[in-house]
Amino acid sequence: MTTDFQLGNVMTDALKGQRWPGMSDDFIRGIECHHAIDAFTDSHPVVDTSKARLKGNPRLRGVAVDVFYDLLLTRNWQHYSAQTMRKFLEDFYQRALPQCRSYPPLAREFVESLVESDRLGRYGKMSDIEGAFERIDSRLSERVLQRGRLVEFMPSLKLHYEHLETDFRNFYPLLQQHVAAKIARRLATISK
Repeated sequence: MTTDFQLGNVMTDALKGQRWPGMSDDFIRGIECHHAIDAFTDSHPVVDTSKARLKGNPRLRGVAVDVFYDLLLTRNWQHYSAQTMRKFLEDFYQRALPQCRSYPPLAREFVESLVESDRLGRYGKMSDIEGAFERIDSRLSERVLQRGRLVEFMPSLKLHYEHLETDFRNFYPLLQQHVAAKIARRLATISK
């Protein structure tokens, strides 16, 4: 996986579909991988079970589960990688900063902020999740917010923590297999 692929994957939501001239093929593949992860996640019955456990705005349940699964990945990282999460992030950050120098200003600023704030490493506590929910809530439309806010999921997430963690542990290996197969298929078509 190249740094551009990883950055494309991480930046997909922030870019909101925007592309720029000279965007690398690897960056585009990273965006495509992110979309494939979202599609697999959004249609998976285990994730549906997690969403059904939560009380709150039905339109935001998927977002709440997605962010909460980030916390669970952070807390369970050692089950899925031989490398520590801190080492993984340090290596990624070290490569990301020089890589983003050729990006347009807003994209470059996003990467610089991501690295400076260690945003990817800050999902290990419930207060981190609440902070992420508050940031997302601040970007939502009034129409969505009238039906509820992400921060309103916090009590439900705490109440169902153990069940959600079991859901995550059942789901995440399946997601890893799905992504590995997708990347293998993509590499096979490139090498032809």
